[in-house]
Amino acid sequence: MLTALLVRIKGYAAAAIGAVLFLVFAYFKARQDGKNAAEAAQARKQAEAIKQKRESDEDIDRMGADHIHTELGKWMRGDK
Repeated sequence: MLTALLVRIKGYAAAAIGAVLFLVFAYFKARQDGKNAAEAAQARKQAEAIKQKRESDEDIDRMGADHIHTELGKWMRGDK
């Protein structure tokens, strides 16, 4: 009778340990997936910023000197 009880307890303990290991694995997997998703989102934002800067630089390169001076004058403060 005592042996049967110990076997039963060992079975429950093994199942509990298995469940805990599964939950720990799932937690770390989800955490890594979230980190990977955040890194991918940051890389997309960085690529978009690079693309916008390149487009802006190309626009400026196509402008003449007078047009660049006029456009930059809109952003500069006037003398007071």
